Amino acid sequence: MKKQTFRKLLQKNNPVILEIGASTGEDSLAFLQEFSDIQLHCFEPDPRSVKIHQNKVKDARCQLHPIAISDVDGEAEFYQSTKNEADCPEWLKSSEWLESSSLKTPKKVLEIYPWFKFKENTLKVPTRSLDSWFAEQDIDQIDLIWADVQGAEENLIKGALKTLSHTKYFYTEYEDEELYEGEITLQEIKALLPKFKAIGYFKNNVLFKNTEIPDSALNTTDQIVWQTWDLFPPRMWLHLLTKRLQSKAKSLQGKAKAEV
Repeated sequence: MKKQTFRKLLQKNNPVILEIGASTGEDSLAFLQEFSDIQLHCFEPDPRSVKIHQNKVKDARCQLHPIAISDVDGEAEFYQSTKNEADCPEWLKSSEWLESSSLKTPKKVLEIYPWFKFKENTLKVPTRSLDSWFAEQDIDQIDLIWADVQGAEENLIKGALKTLSHTKYFYTEYEDEELYEGEITLQEIKALLPKFKAIGYFKNNVLFKNTEIPDSALNTTDQIVWQTWDLFPPRMWLHLLTKRLQSKAKSLQGKAKAEV
């Protein structure tokens, strides 16, 4: 999702944004470029990514927290992603693959992306619930939570229920297959967020709006015009239709097997 869309959405230059799973800082830089007076909090537990982020993002408007956001304060096993040199695509030959590291044990992700590889030994990383962190901050309201936690969406949400009640928009990746052990589906994510409404889909990402926080100054007509294009671009309709057909096919296959 383009960061310019968030400017239209938030209608302000000084948003409070939490980026959970900040990786090496590409999205952080994009947010900093888009909003002149942003307050950006980035969370990333992988020490490899943290080092790159620190070297790349040198801006007083951004605070990097080298922790994993989960549902408890403590520590947890962390699976560091890398690559299978023999099978990885050409564009990745000269760099390391860090973007698929997770608190969750890799599962189907290894089948779908055979060039993915995870280090044999897990790493212990510090964890915090977002509610625990939020309680210590001088922040009344969060404009946006941008989350990319590689299958740990349930942990994030369950540890952030109070924080989310103070959050206008929540953007997260989702999968309807168990790429990581215990990964929940989009429908299960929605069930955990009864006060949020899904208002936009972007490949395997979804944007939720808190229905209990008043709308911005955008009038209804403007919202319809830009949401139709930015939140549901033409190619997304095909993607959503394909996902629904795949889900329906799996359901029918399951019924057929049960009848046999």
